Amino acid sequence: MSAAAQPNLEDELLLVERVFLRIGSAATDDALQEELHKFLAPVILKLASPHESVRKKVMELLIHVNRRVKDHEHIQLPVEALMTQYQDPGATSFVTNFSIIYIKMGYPRLDINKQVELLPLMLNCLENKPAQHQDGLLLLMVPVFGHMKFPDTAEKTASLFGLRDKPAVAKLLLDFMLDLLLLPYGATPLSQLRAADTPQDNGDGPPVPGVPAGMSFYTFKRVTGDSPPKPEDLEKLKVCVVKFLSSDVLPPSSVALPLIIGAADTRFSVANAAELHLRRIDGSIDWDANPIIAPLYVLFLGTLIPKDRIAQDKFKNPGNTRIRLKLMPYLLKSKEACNYAPLALKVFFECLWGQNTNAKLKQHGVTFLHHMAFNADKEKLSPVGSVLFGGVVKVIEEEKCDARLRSLAYGALAKLSVKLPNLLLSHPSQLHYLQTLMNALTQEEGDVLLAVQEALSMVAPVCKQLSTTSQDELCILLSEHVLHHNAQLRRTAVHYAASVFPQDHVPSRFILMVATGDSHDDIRLESRRQLYKPVKEAKDGTPTYHAPPFTAVIKYVMERVDALPRRKWLDVANQPVPFSIPVMEQILRYLEHCLEVEAGKQSGREEGLFWSDSPAVGKLVNKIINEHEYKVSSGAQEKGPNPFMRYIGFAELAANAWSAVAMESILRVVAIAPEQLSKHYSLKMDWIKKFILRSGYCGTVAAHLFGVVAGQVQNQQEFEKIVQQVTNIKNLRVDSQECSVLALGHSYSYNINNMKKIGVLLEDWPAYESVVQELVKKLLFENSPIQNALVLAVGEMARQGPLPLPAGTEDSGDKDVTLLALVQTLVKIFNNKKLPSKVREQAISTCGYLCVGQPEIPHKKKILEAFLALAKETNEVEVHFAVGESLADCSLGTESPSARNLWTDEDPSLVEGTSDEKEKDTDEAMEKDYIAPEGASAQPEEAMDTSEGGTTTDEKTGDSEADDVLTWLLGQLLDNYIPQTHPNVRQASCIWLLALLKRCRRKPIIQQKLIRIQIAFMNLLGDNNDLVQDAASKGLGVVYECCSEATRQSMVESLVQTLTEGKRSIQNVTQDTQIFKEGELGAAPSGGQLSTYRELCSLATDLNQPDLIYKFMNLANHNAVWNSRKGAAFGFSTLASQAGSQLEPYLPQIIPKLFRYQHDPTPKIQQPMSSIWNALVTDTAKTVEKYYHPILNDLINNLTHNLWRVRESCCNALSDLLRRQPASSAVDRISEIWAILFRVRDDIKESVRLASDKTLQALSKSCIKVCEGSGEESEKMLKEVLPTLLTSGITSTVNEVRSISLQTVSKLCRSGGAMVKPHLGTLIPALLEALSGLESQALSYTSVRLNEDDREKLDIARVAAARSTPMMDTLNYVLQYVDVDAMEKLIGGLIDVLRSSVGLASRAGAAHVVETLTHTCPACLEKYTGKLLAALVNGLSDRNPVVRKLYANAIGNLVKTAKTSSIEKLLTKLQSWYLEKEEDSIRISAALTIRSMHSQHSDIMKQHASQAMPLAFLGMHAEKTADNDPSGAAIWEEIWSDNTPGTESAVKLYLTEIINICEQALQSNNWSMKAQTGRALSTVSQKLGSSMNDALVISLVTLLINSLQGRTWEGKESLVAALSNVAVATKSVLATLKHPDRDELLIEEVVKVLTREASKEKMAYKIHAIKALTTVLDTFQIDRFEQVFDICLPYLRHDKQDKELEEDESSKAEASLRWDLIDEMVHSLGRAWPNSKETQEKYSERVVEMLNSSVSRVPRKTQLSIVGALKHFWARHFLLQELPSSLGMPIFDPLLHHSCRIFNYCLGVAKYYSLRRESLVVLNEFLEKVKDNEVLVVRLRVELLSGVEEARRDAQPDVQALAASANRILLLETSDPK
Repeated sequence: MSAAAQPNLEDELLLVERVFLRIGSAATDDALQEELHKFLAPVILKLASPHESVRKKVMELLIHVNRRVKDHEHIQLPVEALMTQYQDPGATSFVTNFSIIYIKMGYPRLDINKQVELLPLMLNCLENKPAQHQDGLLLLMVPVFGHMKFPDTAEKTASLFGLRDKPAVAKLLLDFMLDLLLLPYGATPLSQLRAADTPQDNGDGPPVPGVPAGMSFYTFKRVTGDSPPKPEDLEKLKVCVVKFLSSDVLPPSSVALPLIIGAADTRFSVANAAELHLRRIDGSIDWDANPIIAPLYVLFLGTLIPKDRIAQDKFKNPGNTRIRLKLMPYLLKSKEACNYAPLALKVFFECLWGQNTNAKLKQHGVTFLHHMAFNADKEKLSPVGSVLFGGVVKVIEEEKCDARLRSLAYGALAKLSVKLPNLLLSHPSQLHYLQTLMNALTQEEGDVLLAVQEALSMVAPVCKQLSTTSQDELCILLSEHVLHHNAQLRRTAVHYAASVFPQDHVPSRFILMVATGDSHDDIRLESRRQLYKPVKEAKDGTPTYHAPPFTAVIKYVMERVDALPRRKWLDVANQPVPFSIPVMEQILRYLEHCLEVEAGKQSGREEGLFWSDSPAVGKLVNKIINEHEYKVSSGAQEKGPNPFMRYIGFAELAANAWSAVAMESILRVVAIAPEQLSKHYSLKMDWIKKFILRSGYCGTVAAHLFGVVAGQVQNQQEFEKIVQQVTNIKNLRVDSQECSVLALGHSYSYNINNMKKIGVLLEDWPAYESVVQELVKKLLFENSPIQNALVLAVGEMARQGPLPLPAGTEDSGDKDVTLLALVQTLVKIFNNKKLPSKVREQAISTCGYLCVGQPEIPHKKKILEAFLALAKETNEVEVHFAVGESLADCSLGTESPSARNLWTDEDPSLVEGTSDEKEKDTDEAMEKDYIAPEGASAQPEEAMDTSEGGTTTDEKTGDSEADDVLTWLLGQLLDNYIPQTHPNVRQASCIWLLALLKRCRRKPIIQQKLIRIQIAFMNLLGDNNDLVQDAASKGLGVVYECCSEATRQSMVESLVQTLTEGKRSIQNVTQDTQIFKEGELGAAPSGGQLSTYRELCSLATDLNQPDLIYKFMNLANHNAVWNSRKGAAFGFSTLASQAGSQLEPYLPQIIPKLFRYQHDPTPKIQQPMSSIWNALVTDTAKTVEKYYHPILNDLINNLTHNLWRVRESCCNALSDLLRRQPASSAVDRISEIWAILFRVRDDIKESVRLASDKTLQALSKSCIKVCEGSGEESEKMLKEVLPTLLTSGITSTVNEVRSISLQTVSKLCRSGGAMVKPHLGTLIPALLEALSGLESQALSYTSVRLNEDDREKLDIARVAAARSTPMMDTLNYVLQYVDVDAMEKLIGGLIDVLRSSVGLASRAGAAHVVETLTHTCPACLEKYTGKLLAALVNGLSDRNPVVRKLYANAIGNLVKTAKTSSIEKLLTKLQSWYLEKEEDSIRISAALTIRSMHSQHSDIMKQHASQAMPLAFLGMHAEKTADNDPSGAAIWEEIWSDNTPGTESAVKLYLTEIINICEQALQSNNWSMKAQTGRALSTVSQKLGSSMNDALVISLVTLLINSLQGRTWEGKESLVAALSNVAVATKSVLATLKHPDRDELLIEEVVKVLTREASKEKMAYKIHAIKALTTVLDTFQIDRFEQVFDICLPYLRHDKQDKELEEDESSKAEASLRWDLIDEMVHSLGRAWPNSKETQEKYSERVVEMLNSSVSRVPRKTQLSIVGALKHFWARHFLLQELPSSLGMPIFDPLLHHSCRIFNYCLGVAKYYSLRRESLVVLNEFLEKVKDNEVLVVRLRVELLSGVEEARRDAQPDVQALAASANRILLLETSDPK
């Protein structure tokens, strides 16, 4: 084996040695890096070698590597290979350990993008590795997470790293991040802890000292090691962690806890980021899940496992205050956390009494207790309930300074008590805690007091569980508190008395009665409300009461009275009373209430003197008294006064203090049981008389009591003796007289009534006659102030029998006391409008009573006629009611209910016959009515006449006479009064007819007239007066109730026909007819008021139950008058409740229509229908839910009804329905609803339009709410709604419809999210078109009217505004959902908008959509790029510059998905447009497009640079100025500079293409294009110069020469300049080139052409041409001066100059141009001055002379040019070159002379600095050349010295210096004087 292994060892060693050599010999860092990438990972693998020597060698190599790499951070290591090696499950520990070392070393060195790329591999390395390795890797990864770029979609993000499928790795990562977030800034490392800080069992301190909150030794060490990060670095790490946690890579429930810790961080950057994401995911976290709750508790409390059951280094500290404050809100979110009772208990105590707690944490703790009390399961809370209760009690006792905390504690105490009632009652004294709370009411204040009140209110129901003894104690306590000086305590006592005890609990009721006398209104009102509160209400709204027995209450009250010492009684009006008068009065009222409830009367105590059912209460009183007497007689009860005697005794105590209420109570009891109780007062008449004499209301009641008691005396003498006490009234005060008269009247009235009952009729009663005579006499003749009392007294006596007065006739004397006189006096009284209504009503009633007591009274007709005459005289409703009652009394006579004893006798009208009898009577009566309806009115007249004359036959009975009266009355009302138009008459006749019908319904004549009565009421239904309508509808209901089943059908048909067809009786109108009541005219412009009842009829007919209309009428209106004293007698409230119950079977048919009618815009319809709804429906929400679809169908069907009122009501009702029920319930018809509402929104009626607008808003909100979900319901809703909105809504011509549609679409898209994908094909084009629709038309109009610059600015603003609209936001939002399928549907509509939309905003939006799609889904767009490019290119020629810019930008983006061929075609088209089109806008569009293409996708455009750059080069040479760039030259220049390395190299690169495009441009007919080409070729020549080859130069020159042929045109100067520039730039080449066609140099041809062009007459062109010519001549030293001079001479001659300038004075522009030409020609002469001696000799003198003669005549600029020309002249002149020999030449002197004159003139211009300076410069150059010739200098000194001396005095230093230099030369000085 060793032999076999030996070669292996040698091979391994050799291999390692070689690697060592390679690595060691790496001279540079780059070489070392390359070798390490090859060999480091394999070398580490050799550590697995079995040979020790190999391993040692490898270790040496690794040490060498470490040494070289350690301080060179830029050297990269093969991290990826090392990771792969590290993950190998077969690798040895040596290999993995060293691999992790170099991974840790190399990973941070990588580029950050590479680190991000390797993150998945790093995460894979975590699995199944040692904890130490994992911690190290995690420390490397955490900083990198902050540099990650996460995917756009949540699905892709969630799948990142696959962590959701690797729970172990995810947990490891989250735990580490949690520990890192818990690490405080500046934490002390464990290695630096003192010995005293080492872990130990430290009692009360933190469990693990020296370790931060929430951490253990282990977790602290894993994130810090020996060198914790600096605070700044730690902050960055935490920010990275929070960013990763916020990325949705992990589910929200996993990252919740770390984010909470992050939110508690002390650094803003960390806390803010964590808080932000925590809020975003809050709603998606299940805070009740155990994996969430348990870590929250651990973090709050620390490790809860005992220390002996967990490793000490794993024991975690509790959270600190900051962490706990951040955790508490999330514990409060979790209901399930409350069920962890022991942990919750510990949290509560830690918050309140833990270390380092604070006020806010304490409040959180008590709030958490509130949370527990509400949400914890009772079974789980019970074990710790007592501890919690004790804790909160402790808080209340100890925390005296923190009001907020105590407030919360009181609330917690109450909630715990409600949750666990035994806690409150757990004290040995059950009332202990309750009393503590009540005592707090007197001690606390402010918010704490409110908290105590709330707590007491909450625990009140708990007190119902008190034991009987404790309840008694509580009653005693409340009895004390209700009298306490503290108002809060009194309120609490009232509340507890009302809520803790049942309503039949006497002591608590007594407490409430005592509280009714409180000084505070709220306490008084609340106690009364609780005393008389109904137990429940029946379905028809009738309340049901519950009260203790009367005997129990009076017994308890008297016990309390007896128990109260007399010394504590109150002194009121010098009378001792046990309680205050208000309390005693309330006790008496409550006792009456108990009596009524016990008697079976459940309607509650009514206001007024009489009981609601006096006979029933009387029976009960008699029963109680009899029972008491029986018990006493049988020995079952001790002898003593009966309960009512005790009651009367208690009332007398209050009455003695002049309480009228007490007197009323005595009267009520005595009057209903006179046989039992009047004996008591028969001996106390003087006591009653005392009150009568005191008068007032108390005296009035006492008078009534006196009459009741006196009336029971059957002995005539005794009665007269008693009455005698109140008979003599002469000496009394007026008010006492009034009460005495009332007592007298009541006494005789009750006495006569009692005698009638026993059958005693006194024919002759002198005393009675005397009293009547006296009273009537006072009434007739004395005009007494006690008139009302007299009327009442006479009436009371009259209703019991005939008054003992003679009948009297018209011939009777004025002083006679007769019945006729009495009637006349009463008529005067009730006709006197100055008198109070009460007096008039009493007079009316007395007249009626006369007919009741004496049916055969001879003056009945007068009375009736007087009553009927009131119809027109007054509109007082109460008077009309009184007349109605009196008419019934006259008709019924002794059968009238008024004839009875109102206290003891039942109303005979309430006792009905059997139904069979009633139907039989009705049928017979109806028959008669049908047989002989005519002539019925004549018979009553005769009957009344005979009655008047007293000639009645013996056969005629009282009944027949009464029938005659009734017949006559009905005839009058039906024939004469109801048909009238006077409002007062109609009101009166309606009420009277209703009164007769109600009271006389059993009379045959009434039965006979039912059909006519119904017709009369139907005629009154349309009255303008609401009361008349109401009364008529009530009357119809009564008519229906009076009919038998056999006759009801015909009644219903008649009513329905009248209401539906509108047939009404014709009313005769005369000149005296009053149509409207005063103030009523104009109140109802629609005229008739039958609409309400027609609707009711329609409602009943639709149900196929026409008879239901009577029920509806009973429910429809309930005028307030029916609640008055007179109106209540009709009993319509009972009828309404009965009608409601009878309609219940028809609810399914009624409800839909009623729901609509409730929202009718007409109040007269809406209010009755609401009344019917309220009567039929008890729970509106449940009813609407039940009948939702029938209601919806009815509303949809009627939305387009032909009546506007119906349409408006449907809109309003639909709004209400949508608020009550979600739109999902109507999803099947939702699109139909939208479409119909769109139509209704354009209704002709404004109110309908407004109503539909509100309905559309409600519908929109409801649909959006449904679409916020994610189920099938939402998808279906979106599918139904969106198409309608897009096809009918957005495209509507109605602005409001369009607006609401757009708003809804926008919100639906955001709510629906991905569900909008199927609709994108129609949605996006529709939204684009809508962008323009939203814009104001005024903007478009304004834009058209503006100039071009302002229009563009406005349009840019319009586009910007459109992009900031909600529609554009919606577009941007939905574009994320475009995919392949959606793109196919979308593209057609998008192209249509791009091509044909007329709106700027729409086209801008479409371009934006294209741009967005190129970024979001380029792959889907590739297929359609060609079509889109075509549409966009078409838009580049649009008139609007903003559209062109937008389309150009869109094209630039679209290049990303375009084919190569498409881009080439596009560039070719743009080039052809640029060269061929003459519009500048097209050229700018091309520039914008190419710029956009390059800026957006420069990488793609590099492939097409040979097409784009030549065009850009040509374009950048377009003519532009500082203010104007019509062709976009600046844009082309930007394109060129941004996409070329430099102009020279780029021109070389694209030279061929540039020349080609220039050739094409020169062939253009566009002069500006040719000029532009010239400038471009100039640039080419300047940049390339001599580097151009011969062929290229020939080509350029030939091209330009050919282009210069022809006439002069604007811009041609560019070609001339170009030719000149080319020639100058290519001098070295062109100088030797031959002409391609002739045997001459090419430059000669150039000169010929330029000379030709310079000879052109156009001055502007000539300037450039002569310059170009002379520049070439100067450059190539060609002598063509003669031609140049000939060209210039005409313009430089003095005579020509002066003459032309004079002529041209009118044209300043042309003059300026001419001066420019002259200036250029002077320059040109200088440039063209040859070196040829012959030419110089020929022209020298002429040139200089011409310059001299011109210098004084030309502008300063030209003078400067003359100096420059002179410089050129002398610089090349042979005279100076041949000095001194040339001095003798004849031309020298004139030349010098003219030159010196020029110099002198220019030096003399002191104001023109440039001219003087340039002159001195030229002069110095000239003098330098001649200074060696002294003779010449002397000659020049003579000419020039004075001018130079003058120049020396110039202010400018440089001029002085130049002048000084010339001066020295002229003076022949050799050096500067110092």
